[in-house]
Amino acid sequence: MQEAKTRLIYDFQSHFYDQLASRTLAHRQRAAIKRMHIQPGQRVLDIGIGTGLCLDAYPDHCHVVGLDLSERMLAKARRKVARLDLHNVDLLCADAMFCNFAPQSFDHILLSHVISVVSDPVQLIRLAYYVGKPGCRIVIINHFRSANRMIGLIETLICPLCVHLGWRSDLSLQELIKATGLHVDYRYKIESVDLWETVFARIPDSVDHTVLRRSA
Repeated sequence: MQEAKTRLIYDFQSHFYDQLASRTLAHRQRAAIKRMHIQPGQRVLDIGIGTGLCLDAYPDHCHVVGLDLSERMLAKARRKVARLDLHNVDLLCADAMFCNFAPQSFDHILLSHVISVVSDPVQLIRLAYYVGKPGCRIVIINHFRSANRMIGLIETLICPLCVHLGWRSDLSLQELIKATGLHVDYRYKIESVDLWETVFARIPDSVDHTVLRRSA
C-alpha cells in the first residue's frame, strides 16, 4: 500500500464508512477498549482512528490522541468530538509511518484495522515501540492471513483486489511477530467464525529506543 493512494481511498470511503463499520467493526473496537483497562491520567494513541466510530468508548479520565491519514475521515471524527463534548481527545491528520511524537509518550496504542493498510507494517510496529512507554500495551484489531494453506492461498491471490479497497488480505501475524519481536499476551475472535482477530501485545523489555529513533 502507498500512503498517497490510501488517503484517496479513505477520503472516498468517508462518505459511507460509518454505515459499514458500525455493523462490522465497532463492537470489536469497543470490546478491545474495555479490555485495555485504561487508568486515570493515562495517554492513548489511536492510530487510524478514522471517523472516530468509538470515541465515546474511551473513559473520560484518559487523554486520547487520534491519528489518521484521511482529512475527510477526521472531519467526521471532529464533528463527533464536538457533538459528544469530548475534552480529552486530540485529533491529528498525519502519516502514522512518520509521526513525530516524543519517545515513550503513550501508555496504550490501538491499531484498529490499520496494520494491513500501511505500506510497511513492521515499521509501524517499530514506531509504536518508539512512542510507547515501557510496558505499553499495543492492541491490534485486524484480518490476518489464515494458517489454513488453502484459505491462505486464496487470501494471497485476492490481495491485489483488496489493495484497491484500501487494505491487504495476506498479512501474516506470525511473520509480523517474528520480524518485530512483538510480545503477544493473548489473542481472540469475537465470533466463532470471524474474519478479524484482536491481539493484545506489549513492547518487549529489550527494546532499544536509541536504535528505534534512528530507524523511525
